[in-house]
Amino acid sequence: MAKEKILFDPKSKGSLVKRVLVSDRPDGFRPASGRVGQKILSLLSSGPKYPAEMARALDAHHQTVYYHIGRLEKAGLISRVRSEQIRGGEANLFALASDGYAVEFPVKGEQMPTLRSSSRSKALGRFFREFLVDGEFDGCIVVGSPLQHGEAGTQARDGHYAVQLGFALGQFVTLPSKFPVKLDVDLRAEKLMASNLLIVGGPRTNVVAEELNPHLKVRFSQGGFWGSIVDDGGKTYGSEFDCIVEKVKNPWDPSKTCIIAAGLTGAGTKAAIIGVCNFPDALFQNYRAGDFVALLRGIDRDGDGKVDSVDVLKLL
Repeated sequence: MAKEKILFDPKSKGSLVKRVLVSDRPDGFRPASGRVGQKILSLLSSGPKYPAEMARALDAHHQTVYYHIGRLEKAGLISRVRSEQIRGGEANLFALASDGYAVEFPVKGEQMPTLRSSSRSKALGRFFREFLVDGEFDGCIVVGSPLQHGEAGTQARDGHYAVQLGFALGQFVTLPSKFPVKLDVDLRAEKLMASNLLIVGGPRTNVVAEELNPHLKVRFSQGGFWGSIVDDGGKTYGSEFDCIVEKVKNPWDPSKTCIIAAGLTGAGTKAAIIGVCNFPDALFQNYRAGDFVALLRGIDRDGDGKVDSVDVLKLL
């Protein structure tokens, strides 16, 4: 049976790693040795696809593609991301199960330094892929100004939560040569709105979050000074511990990405950051690409009066 292991290339820029399926026998990878199997894996390397898409790309009969998909899935080389009902039938979306596969011989390996990042979450890296380029951070982390600003003249007190994000993302990137943390009031002045933006805090305290809010699927309601979160069905959530983690195209440059981690209050924003950093596998295990929404509620599991975990209210 194949097991997933870390493939480390010490010569790569930023010392990149890949997760590969490894077996001591090549028999388990036999479905990948044929021409059609290889082409299907090559297609999926660019992202998840439906069998009909693959059949069109390969100019092959649907039944031929379904046959090889079944063999690849049974071998553990691909997996189903989700199933949908389309025109009365079930359509399955498939993705690579890992970054590659390899046969391992029973030889003594080379001694290497311990890789602290080998335990990092693959799901977290996949969710932030646009921000992690060749081992470097590409984007800005946007926090609210601690000075009075915006129409309401509020002062942000949640910017320090970005430190936790720094610890989480530091598993994937080297120390940035340019300081990536920006105050919301400085971002536009420095003409950085058309960047990958990681926004900490809601529209009460972060004016960039306020400007992004109309473009969100699950957004903050302005009634009662941003008093609630409204989901895609119109349901409202008003607990001080309610929060969102949402990923959308940057409205100032659709080729870039915005991710917002924010709550109705500072406690809610803390919950959003805890969700992202401490529970990425639970939140992002099925995420592959595109927009994403997690509606969360912070909870105090150990009873010390502080948020330390989250409940998932909704995933979109």
